[in-house]
Amino acid sequence: MRYCRKQTAIALMAGLCAGGFLSAPAAADELYELGRYLAGDCTACHKLDGQAAGIPAITGWPVEAFVMVMVAYKEGERDHALMQTVARRLSDADMRALAVYFGKQGQ
Repeated sequence: MRYCRKQTAIALMAGLCAGGFLSAPAAADELYELGRYLAGDCTACHKLDGQAAGIPAITGWPVEAFVMVMVAYKEGERDHALMQTVARRLSDADMRALAVYFGKQGQ
């Protein structure tokens, strides 16, 4: 299962790079804005200042790490029913957008 998750994340990153999502500043801005839009569901529990009793901070993470964790939830490799439900409804682009958005928070 770990191999599958890693391969999925690598394929996702390669596809985004090949599609130009990572190279054009305009595309990066669009990902950031999409992430900001989608983040409302996340910030109900995960606070932007990182201060939430018992809930891990998700700000300032490297993009690749954030995406890999979300893929693991989506594939059921990480055990948390709510996070699995959230991750399963996100597209690859949504995960990337959230990673970009939260990665820039707290910097």
